[in-house]
Amino acid sequence: MIIAGFSFSSTLLSLLLISSGLWPGATLAQVSPEELTEEQGLAQIKAQLEQEHTGEAIRVIERFLDQSDAPVFIEQFSFLHAIALETEGQFDQAITTLEQFLEEFPGSTLVHDARLRLGTLYTEVQQPNRAVSILSRVLDLSSDETLRAEAVYRLCLVYESNGEYLRAIETAWHHAEQSGAGQRRDLLDYVQQLILEKMNEPALGEVIDAFPGMSPGDLALIRLIEFHKARDDDTLAERDIRAFLQRFPDHPYARTATALLRTVTAGIKTHRHVIAATMPFSGKMKPFGTETFNGIRLALEEEALGSSGTVGLVVKDSALPTARLRRDVSQLLDEFAPIALIGPLLAREVQLLADTPDFASVPFITPTATLPNVKQYGRYWFSSAMTPSLQINRLVDYVMQHFGYTRFCILAPQTPHGKKMLHIFQQAAVQNGGEVIAAEWYQPGTTDASRQIIRMKEKDLSLDGEMLPLVPEESIDPENGMVTNNEALEDGNEEDAPLVYTPGFDALFLPGHPTDVAFLAAQLAFFDVNVPLLGTNTWNHPNLLTWGRSSIDGGLFGDALFLETTDPKTRGFITAYRERFQADPSIFALQAYDAMHVVLDTIRRGATTGPDVRIQLFVRHDLPTLSGLEKFDEGGILTRKVYMIQIQNGRFVQLD
Repeated sequence: MIIAGFSFSSTLLSLLLISSGLWPGATLAQVSPEELTEEQGLAQIKAQLEQEHTGEAIRVIERFLDQSDAPVFIEQFSFLHAIALETEGQFDQAITTLEQFLEEFPGSTLVHDARLRLGTLYTEVQQPNRAVSILSRVLDLSSDETLRAEAVYRLCLVYESNGEYLRAIETAWHHAEQSGAGQRRDLLDYVQQLILEKMNEPALGEVIDAFPGMSPGDLALIRLIEFHKARDDDTLAERDIRAFLQRFPDHPYARTATALLRTVTAGIKTHRHVIAATMPFSGKMKPFGTETFNGIRLALEEEALGSSGTVGLVVKDSALPTARLRRDVSQLLDEFAPIALIGPLLAREVQLLADTPDFASVPFITPTATLPNVKQYGRYWFSSAMTPSLQINRLVDYVMQHFGYTRFCILAPQTPHGKKMLHIFQQAAVQNGGEVIAAEWYQPGTTDASRQIIRMKEKDLSLDGEMLPLVPEESIDPENGMVTNNEALEDGNEEDAPLVYTPGFDALFLPGHPTDVAFLAAQLAFFDVNVPLLGTNTWNHPNLLTWGRSSIDGGLFGDALFLETTDPKTRGFITAYRERFQADPSIFALQAYDAMHVVLDTIRRGATTGPDVRIQLFVRHDLPTLSGLEKFDEGGILTRKVYMIQIQNGRFVQLD
């Protein structure tokens, strides 16, 4: 394959010599550079480069560049200069020379050769984006098949060196379909080598997602199965073997896959207890499924029950058509008879599987579906998710108890979820003895809610809001906020002083995306709505601090996971997750981790069947979670801790 060491400089120089009337093997080594014609100079440079006398070649080239007036020779000497500089390892100078060459000689027959070499040089100096742009131009503009083939190979190498294995494979695969037999074979061999020798599990997963039912997705899936088998990971091997057989039933590897499936299935069933999980391992929800599964795995790996062979784990991809998901989950329950199932992730999937847990007598714990009452679907449904009701009730209770807030306004997004949040907040405020004096909607993505804010102010002014004279800042005692200098308000000056709106309510509830919250917080400040802002866990994003700045300072929200928490158990989970998966855990991972620990604890306490697990989940008040001993409420929701987080001087700070 040309890919490893392609070089066109020798060929180019020979062509230059032939065009100048000199023949291969001619030598002018004894002739002084000053006595050479341009044609003879080209021959001498060729001889010097072939003999690896690069320094001498550069001196001859630079002399001719200084004295030559003929554009055709300047063009050739400039190109050779870049080659010589590259050979000497002077990559930056070679890049500068080639960039200048392309600018000065855009119509040169060597322009595509120059771009090829320039793309390679940018790869050497670790500027992959620039290399990709230049090599792509060769493919767009050149009709020379040899140059195009070399550009494809080099482009693949750029992506590979940058860790973009999927783009390397997509590029090679696309051009293989358009190439002759020889180049096609080389490109397919390259793809195979990349998959079998260089790609890790996440990279293989990307290829499988990009080529779900075709090559090279089959090869990537086979390689992934080999990874799992080498680690004795029957859980993931079983999942991926089933995926392979479903996608490639007529593949030559199918017989081997079927035999492997029997082996790993038997291995999972040898455990005294089996726990099942269903979550998306493909499609657009895959990242959330991966985070959830990581939480489950971490909990199992930390427990002696997992390492002792007491508990096995089997998983099912939930990214399936509706009818098939229900059928496949039922088949999983029949085949493995799990003691419990963690999942699914989405509320609509909970509704779809509604009577399945009760029919199989297997508790289902959804770690992420934020339904307020999963028990409505059956006695065997539970949820470890932080629901909107859980976080908003905790928020309202906290600000009323700790800050004495009783009167609120709401500015919520006009979406089904936003309407739900508004209703929950109103209900929580009233139940705690407070009131909501005004509520307004905004369109997600808006940068202007001035009309809503003005209506809110007018409603407040009709109640307890006031328009008061502006008091100079220097007249206010910083200790108690009282006016210490009344001169500005004496002798009739009060009527002349500008009036400023002073809210009569204590705080404003502002749920939404960080971008929307930042814009609206600034606009609220512009209209003098200077009250503390309250939010939801969507605020828990660094971009809010970047975009919101001072207008969001003092804001408060709740979340089940705070990466900077001072809680030792949660800090231990965060540290363990980072070490195991080289990433920060998400709330999905935490909630799945808690769900798995709860199930494992019921086994430790003697549960041997699904009904045994359900009884413990139903009656116990000491279920172990990261936030302490908890219970499931009447709606089947785990009563987990919600951290109160405040924005202080541009930082998130835990209050409790």
